Amino acid sequence: MEKYKYKQLGRTGIKVFPLGFGGHPIQKLSEEKAVKVVKNAIQKGINFIDTSPTYADSQKKVGIALNDIDRKIYLASQTGADDKKGALNDVKNSLKLLGVNKIDIFQLHAITTQERYNKRLGPGGALEGLIKAREEGLIDYIGITSHKNDGDLLVKAIRTNKFDTVMFLHNFMEYDCERQLLQVARELDIGMIALQPMAGGRLDDASVALKYILKQDDVVPICGMMSTEEVEENIQIAMGSWEYTANELERKKKIEAEVDRYFCRRCDRCLPCPQGIPISVSLRAESFIKRIIPRNLQKGGNYHNAFQIAKACNECGVCLDRCPNNLDIPNLIKKNIKIMDSYLKSLDSKL
Repeated sequence: MEKYKYKQLGRTGIKVFPLGFGGHPIQKLSEEKAVKVVKNAIQKGINFIDTSPTYADSQKKVGIALNDIDRKIYLASQTGADDKKGALNDVKNSLKLLGVNKIDIFQLHAITTQERYNKRLGPGGALEGLIKAREEGLIDYIGITSHKNDGDLLVKAIRTNKFDTVMFLHNFMEYDCERQLLQVARELDIGMIALQPMAGGRLDDASVALKYILKQDDVVPICGMMSTEEVEENIQIAMGSWEYTANELERKKKIEAEVDRYFCRRCDRCLPCPQGIPISVSLRAESFIKRIIPRNLQKGGNYHNAFQIAKACNECGVCLDRCPNNLDIPNLIKKNIKIMDSYLKSLDSKL
């Protein structure tokens, strides 16, 4: 691949390095190490960084890293607010933390339910706040994201023609976007950003995982990276051929066969659970431990309650009948609770 073969984000006209930098995992790093990792990514060619107010101090760290960079770096951030005022406040806070006068893309974060869709896209909703921010010259483009492996709401959203970019789950185990979303986005010239090409760390073969997305010329994968070694490995993959070798195809088949027994695709067709368990969340303990700061997993944190609620599983079997991938959900819930409890005990022992 040519060194400067950039990808274009649809009608925005923004051209970026084939691989973007995901700002989520650097929340676990010290400020010094995070800044070093971000700077290294930029020095190696990356010119698109996605971050969010929900990623702890990620925006602050990215802002520090950008302080003495003398070339254009495209920035995307997000708002989890439901209303106009909250979204506009998120834009202004992000500008301050990132140390810039304008953010290229600001996105409605995690549109995963019809209720959330209605609130944020309805009268007085967060979308109106982003439109106001664009009118004031604080942002250039408006995007929308989802962390659910079901593209129906995103398709509905981009058909309104109010969004310039769409961010969605896309990896070789989670590919609902290929059913309809990609085609509709292409028809409307919407910029496409692939979230979690390595499934939040659950797919550990970088070459096999990244090439699955890279070979789609109009889709930009963003990859969370926590070390300069990861940066250099991923950029080397992006700079090489995007076609699978025979060996990589064989590895892909082996990974698919191995993880198929326990890999939750986050389609949520198993819901609602009679016990109120957020099943797809409770099946990703190892991913959360790897990527999320400890306080969000401890008591009072964003994810702690999910694993406590999961302990109410009585093996009723309702989810077994609904899961399209025939996962043994009750036993997987038990396994993930055990993993999370062990991790939390290890944190307590360090206090």
